[in-house]
Amino acid sequence: MKINNWFDGGCQYNEGVLLYASIKGHSANLVRLFLRKESLANAEKLAYELGKFREAEDPSVKDQEPITKIQTPTPVVTKHSSGGFYRINEMPIGLHPMLIEQSTNYKRACSLHLQLTALHPDEEGAALKLCIMIEDLFDAIETSQKVLDYYKKHKVVLNIKPRSFEDLTPAQLIQTRGNKKATISKHKKKVEVLKKQFGQKLSKSDSTKLKIAFEKAERTLLQHEYEAQQLTNLINEK
Repeated sequence: MKINNWFDGGCQYNEGVLLYASIKGHSANLVRLFLRKESLANAEKLAYELGKFREAEDPSVKDQEPITKIQTPTPVVTKHSSGGFYRINEMPIGLHPMLIEQSTNYKRACSLHLQLTALHPDEEGAALKLCIMIEDLFDAIETSQKVLDYYKKHKVVLNIKPRSFEDLTPAQLIQTRGNKKATISKHKKKVEVLKKQFGQKLSKSDSTKLKIAFEKAERTLLQHEYEAQQLTNLINEK
């Protein structure tokens, strides 16, 4: 479904949540907020966020047909037409397993969301469990998207090697994930500091060094985020 069609079709809340979650550049925190509760405030916020990605109207057509809204066919959200996700022919074969996993996670999240909306209001325990599962799936989708975006930007396939955490106990997994999140926070700050330096006037040599340092920091951050997702998956399995 296109965003304009959602607005024209009455702004159905559940469809809007899934539509927003499929957009490249969506906020994972907002997705979690929308999934937790359908309320007037959330519905208005959802419409506002989706409104940012509406296709522009053609002014010349609008002048001729003031009553009928006619949109231009050019999408404004992303250059690829898969509703926010990359097509498989846009990625090298080495990234196909991640792309397939991302698609599977999205479909599973959609299924769980439908299960969530079908629950009786009194089934709070089941609803909370489904919300947590959906949040974890969207975290995995977001992590995969960052790796795919990195390739799209740099034309480099990140050599992210999964670590072995299977021997850890549930308590050790939780502790390790906590430590990993602290490490991620530290590396995010480093990436932001390096990013701000690009606005400074630097020599060619310093610019090259900064670019190398920034790309290395990005790779390291993605490695830690991928490992954090591994830990979350193992915690859910145990």
